[in-house]
Amino acid sequence: MRPSRRSLSVPCIALAALLPMLPAAALAKPEACLTSLEGFPTALAYDTGDEEVRANRSIRERWLGGYGRITCPGYVTLRAMTPGLNDRERSVFCLQFDREANTYTGFAEGKRDAYLHCAKPSGAFCEKVNASAETAGKVAGAAGKALNGVRAVENSAGAVVLSGTTGSVSAALSNLGATALATVTAPAALTAAAVTVVAVGGAVYVCSE
Repeated sequence: MRPSRRSLSVPCIALAALLPMLPAAALAKPEACLTSLEGFPTALAYDTGDEEVRANRSIRERWLGGYGRITCPGYVTLRAMTPGLNDRERSVFCLQFDREANTYTGFAEGKRDAYLHCAKPSGAFCEKVNASAETAGKVAGAAGKALNGVRAVENSAGAVVLSGTTGSVSAALSNLGATALATVTAPAALTAAAVTVVAVGGAVYVCSE
């Protein structure tokens, strides 16, 4: 005997009622996407049920998508650029985007726009330096202090930021016994007119033009 339509509909209705109660992780799907890093197409993937990705996607980005061939949400690209940081810690950074070349050139410390691009685009970029956790701790411990005219400011993400001329920031770090600038892998930061040093998540980042 074939089951009636009514008997078939009962489990379906029960399943439909349970769907809103399931956690987002249970309904998540892996999504492949494409970004561009310094002109090179880069394949990434993310969890469509990731609450942090959703929270960092504006309505504009959801509806209009990325630029050109870029299909990854900006937050997914930022995550790929800042491994080792958690979502709260990386909130201090924004994406540097070259509209003409349609590619991300790096990330910097600063406010974000609707796409997580830097609200005030510049030629600055940040990189993690080969500083020890002890150095990061010394910079973080300077929060609220003024050293050589440079104030160490702590933001809502718990990051401590020092900005100023390269000489003044370098002197401030020396007074702390921290040598972040001396361990920068890119010599351009040492010759830049101004730098920003960010201590977050037990790491040190140096941002320069």
